[in-house]
Amino acid sequence: MYEYENVSVEWADNTVRFDYVDRADERVPLDIPEHWHEELEINYTITGGNREYVIDGETEQMAAGDFVVVNPFEVHGVHRASRDTKSLLLLISRQFIEKFGPRLGNIRFILKPSIFMSADQQQAKAKLADLMLSVWQITKTNHEFRDDELIGVILQILSVMASHFGIENKHTVTDNVADTIAYVQRMYASELSLELLADRVHLSTAYFDRCFKKQTGYSVMQYVNKVRSMHAYQLLTVHHKGATFTATAVGFPSTQALNRGLKNNFGLTATALKNS
Repeated sequence: MYEYENVSVEWADNTVRFDYVDRADERVPLDIPEHWHEELEINYTITGGNREYVIDGETEQMAAGDFVVVNPFEVHGVHRASRDTKSLLLLISRQFIEKFGPRLGNIRFILKPSIFMSADQQQAKAKLADLMLSVWQITKTNHEFRDDELIGVILQILSVMASHFGIENKHTVTDNVADTIAYVQRMYASELSLELLADRVHLSTAYFDRCFKKQTGYSVMQYVNKVRSMHAYQLLTVHHKGATFTATAVGFPSTQALNRGLKNNFGLTATALKNS
């Protein structure tokens, strides 16, 4: 959905992603349109000016030393990140949590900027910063037990977060919905329909669409068009592709359908986005 530069590798049987993000070579402020995924996202800003995180409609101003945690399936985006930003990004899959920390599967994490933290939470945040830096150092090593060491540190991160920033998660997503979300994010450019996606999980179209909307806030095809629109946004604004190419590349059947999707999600047509 968007690209991070520098280190981008898969760890622990493809259940963890870690990136060191250095924007020193970027020419314009970073803008990542709102999106979502099933992984738990932990982002630690090492250095840099303010950047704006929008998570489920709430805006937080993040600065050097701050953490932001995005829970699975939360809609989020990043806006106006300055060129001097250096950060560490950790994405932890549902498979990792189910395998190594199943009790954490029903926990939702809330990390606010430091001004809102208690003294204990401030200390916990400092420990999280050290642990994130440890993950970074481990990814640069090459020894037989590197993955085991990495798993141990990530479990420490999850333990600290659960102890100091965790609450019981009352919002659950069933396997059928989670599987469909992952499938759409992989196959968005293919021909997708409610009937095809419902058949994949062996449910009737009406029942599946109702369950999907109850759990995500979107109907199945609204979500498909949202994912396609996010990819279209990148092609139009970052890669400067034309509307016809973009529509075909992301799975919209026509430029009219592309423009409808963009208007619904960003309030602008393809032409307006390219000119903005």
